[in-house]
Amino acid sequence: MAQLRKRGLSTGSNLSAILRRNPEFIEELCLCLDRDMKLIRNWRHLALSLHVDLDVIRRLGQFSDFSPTIRLFKFLATWNPDLTIKELKDIFLEIGRNDLISLLITKAGCSDTGKVLDVITFPSNEAPSPTVSLLDEIALALDGTSLVLSNWYTLAIKLGVPRQTCWEFERRSTENPTGRLFQYLAITCPQTTLLSLREALDSMKRNDLIKFLHDEKLGDEMLLKDIITPGSELLERLAQELNREKSPGVKNWTNLAWTMKIPADVRREFADVKQSRKSPTKEVLEWVAAQFPEKALSDVAKALDEIQRNDAIQIISEHFPDTVDSALKGLGCSFKDSFSMPDPTSQMFSTSFEREERDPFPSREVKEQSGHYGSLPDRTDLVGRNETCERIITALSSNKSVEIVAPPGYGKTSVVIEVAYKMIERKNLVAYIKPRGFTCVEDLASKIIETLGYVPGENTITEVFSRISSFKRKSVVLIIENIDNLLHLEDQVSKNNYHQEFKSENCCTKMWGKFTKNDFLTFLKDLGQSPNIQLVLTSRETYDFYVSFPLELIKLESLNDKDSASMFSKCEDSLDEHLIKDLVRVCGGIPLIICTVISILRRENPQKAARRLSSSSPSSLVKELNSDILPNEDRIDKCLEICFARFGEVNQKIFVMFSTFPYRFTQEQFQAVFRSSITADLQTCLNSLEHSSLLRFDRGSCQYSLHPFIRNFFSLKSDHKEAKLIFIRHYSNLAVTLCGKFLTKDCKSAMDQYRPEKDNIREAMAWCGDDHPELDQTTREQCIGAFNKAATFLAKVMRKQEFQSLFCKLAHRCRSHMELYSACLTNIGMKIVLSCTCTPHICPRALYQAKETLTQADDIQSTLTDIKDTNRAQCLSKLGFCCVREGRVNEGYGHLDVALKLRWDRAERLMRNTDQVMLAACFNDIAASQMVQRNYMVSIQTRLLHVLPVYEEKLGDHPFTATTLNWIGNSYYALGDYDNAIKYNSRSITIRKQLLGQHQETARSLYDLGVAYIAKQDYETALKHLKEAGDLQEEVLDTHDELIHTYQAMSITLRALGRNEEADEAMNRAGACAKKLDSWEAPLDKLRTQERDKGWIDILPAKPRN
Repeated sequence: MAQLRKRGLSTGSNLSAILRRNPEFIEELCLCLDRDMKLIRNWRHLALSLHVDLDVIRRLGQFSDFSPTIRLFKFLATWNPDLTIKELKDIFLEIGRNDLISLLITKAGCSDTGKVLDVITFPSNEAPSPTVSLLDEIALALDGTSLVLSNWYTLAIKLGVPRQTCWEFERRSTENPTGRLFQYLAITCPQTTLLSLREALDSMKRNDLIKFLHDEKLGDEMLLKDIITPGSELLERLAQELNREKSPGVKNWTNLAWTMKIPADVRREFADVKQSRKSPTKEVLEWVAAQFPEKALSDVAKALDEIQRNDAIQIISEHFPDTVDSALKGLGCSFKDSFSMPDPTSQMFSTSFEREERDPFPSREVKEQSGHYGSLPDRTDLVGRNETCERIITALSSNKSVEIVAPPGYGKTSVVIEVAYKMIERKNLVAYIKPRGFTCVEDLASKIIETLGYVPGENTITEVFSRISSFKRKSVVLIIENIDNLLHLEDQVSKNNYHQEFKSENCCTKMWGKFTKNDFLTFLKDLGQSPNIQLVLTSRETYDFYVSFPLELIKLESLNDKDSASMFSKCEDSLDEHLIKDLVRVCGGIPLIICTVISILRRENPQKAARRLSSSSPSSLVKELNSDILPNEDRIDKCLEICFARFGEVNQKIFVMFSTFPYRFTQEQFQAVFRSSITADLQTCLNSLEHSSLLRFDRGSCQYSLHPFIRNFFSLKSDHKEAKLIFIRHYSNLAVTLCGKFLTKDCKSAMDQYRPEKDNIREAMAWCGDDHPELDQTTREQCIGAFNKAATFLAKVMRKQEFQSLFCKLAHRCRSHMELYSACLTNIGMKIVLSCTCTPHICPRALYQAKETLTQADDIQSTLTDIKDTNRAQCLSKLGFCCVREGRVNEGYGHLDVALKLRWDRAERLMRNTDQVMLAACFNDIAASQMVQRNYMVSIQTRLLHVLPVYEEKLGDHPFTATTLNWIGNSYYALGDYDNAIKYNSRSITIRKQLLGQHQETARSLYDLGVAYIAKQDYETALKHLKEAGDLQEEVLDTHDELIHTYQAMSITLRALGRNEEADEAMNRAGACAKKLDSWEAPLDKLRTQERDKGWIDILPAKPRN
């Protein structure tokens, strides 16, 4: 007997006997507890309270029932979003549900003008707490069936919802077995005709569907796979009728499958397991009765009291009143002197149980088994967060609390839910709280008390610590989500001027409780210092709790591309790899955006939707991803607006300025751009903004950054236009400044300064070249002029494709300004000439591109009376070189002579170093023209007399000097003077490594030096330089042209060394590079075609002239 008492035997009706002898009672109880509600606890919580194994609970989860009432209200959100509370109350009155009218008026205090969508279906986070569970309470009242009371179906019909739609609400499954059936027939029996379907329906006596097919006027010989296709109206109507669960005398899809001779095992696959109606509540009770034969119905009543399901206790009391009284008499915890529930006739029901006088804090022994308190949401299919979850669990195992900080949409909730389940599996106790409708610290404390299984008293702040200290086990993992909402309640109250008279330190009652930021911080710190509690907090802002208790701060990052792509691959098989890459780029690894895009793909044609989204402008994308039908908490724009609204006016302006930078930026860069626009102390503002998860700071590099989607979102703010203009002007001027410094002996300083600013300069150029109506044309043309002025420098530091693409865009935007337009064309032609790697002659492809572009520029400049002599000289100099290369020698040197005179006159007139350097550059073009005529010695003399001395005097060690040395070395190589070739190329490499570092010109000098050593038959030294060149080219080149030559030279060298296998491998690499080469069509032509399709530019003819 002692052993039995120790195991908790109770008197009362035996549970096993109840299950056998009272099926009606069990069914009524199951209907009450089977429903999955948003907030009200159900069979899962009962199972945990009765110590049911977690594996059993998980298996039973597939049988959980759905609430047709909740489905109805979600349907109304899209079908009739303007339905008001007044209209709903009128219909409740009409169908005789006065209890629900009372619920709306007295408990929730709903305004007649409020919309059902906002008040009941999707209440906001800031909604008063009584309205948060309003839908659950309405569902509890309407989901049941009664001979006298109207239910959800009556409400739906009164609201005008079609009966066919109502049938869908009452289906326990959301699957489409009829669709699966026809898909199976299309694959395995593609020749099945409509006649076969008619005959099958006729044998089933489904005359309604036969008439429907007849009205569609479809021929009997038509194949089912051609007419009953996914998404078709025909399939939708058939599925609607055949998916219905069996009604007496009406046959459904299972009969059709049998009639059409579908194998039994296949039919079972069509059937979703959820369609087999099983009650998880009943399964739980049967499991408990089998595992614990001594359990009585009174134990169930106690468990229901623990999860606060008084309505279910009422059902037990109606059938077994003595059991309830005996069970609850010893609890003294959840009920007041009597518990009551409203009934539809406004009567009150009370038990005969009267409680003894309570202590200030009702006490009971808490059952501290592993499991959770509160309504812990179901697990999701978590992707890419395993390491984060393990890090959190490791911190908790080390008795640390955890603070998870991330911007909206990053999946903080999914992470803590996964952690909660993992901790439960490790036999830990978890309490989960998601604050909704809280107005003060007392609300939070009250919720914690309720979550731990108690009824809160008056002084909830004091009581919560008393309850926590009563736990015998060392710790409970207490998860509190979105603490930043709580810490900003004070701001909300201040903005609304709400209850200002109660903002005093003396207010601490539940009605006018503590709601300041300091109040919440103090409470959370006290919780964190409690030895029985380990906090897991989620927030969109960082708070320094680590000074008060051991805490690990985890900043959640966006998903990587691989994990993002896996989410798309799982949901949609039809997307190809390129579309998935585009969608991954659009979503930027933000899980909420990925899920939103996936829902769009499921509603539309996936390929068309993916292409539209991937090419959308920032404003279009934000609008598309934030449909009005979504609840505010699932709309990332609303969440970002909440974060933005928390900034002060000055910080809002600064944050918009941040969004002008394309990638990372330092405090110094920001100050350099916006110093004149900021009146407040920047450091103070940054210290404040760094607490927001929207702004990321890398302590190693001291750089700030915004996520691309967040940056694009804030670029839509009204202040962004002015900020972007300041940004563009600054970086266009900086490009000119760097160009001037580049053409001096201080060129290294210019290049070092350019490297951290290259993305910003490129952004300014791209913004000028893109379609931004907010950028006035005058400012645009001023900036384009500055970029043209800096083109000599930009051509040296930018890759060919990047330079050409940007200047093509600039040319398109200034095509009505002929001088600027011709300057853009000239600089494009210059870059093509300088970038061709073919020696000793420019290749036909590059020659054609450059000549066509420069000829067009020359034609325009010839008609202008006021043209800058620098632009004119540059155009004629490069065009003259192209003419000489093409064989029109006299015409070419004529252009070169005019260019030389313009440069000479300017240099003598202004006496500036820059003009002396550009005069030497013109001589360099003459020397290049002499090289293509194979006059190598003359070319060497021109460079040694007129180019190299000027460069060495005015520029010193400079990329221009290195290029000249390289060309002199190549000329000596062509003459067979390999020693001089090695001498000059070695000097070129030294300068280029020092100034350019990892650059294609450095690789070019290494290749030329390697070839010179091959000619000298010094193969080991040659191979060393060629390998270095190849490695560098793999890293920095736009195309594979130069790599082909490098691998071919390596193959020759290796074969000469007798390493034939390696030689063959090098030649194979050269062949692989050749396959990757573009077609004969010039890259610029391709670029032009793409940009013309986007409405950018049309500069060059598509094909060469004959």
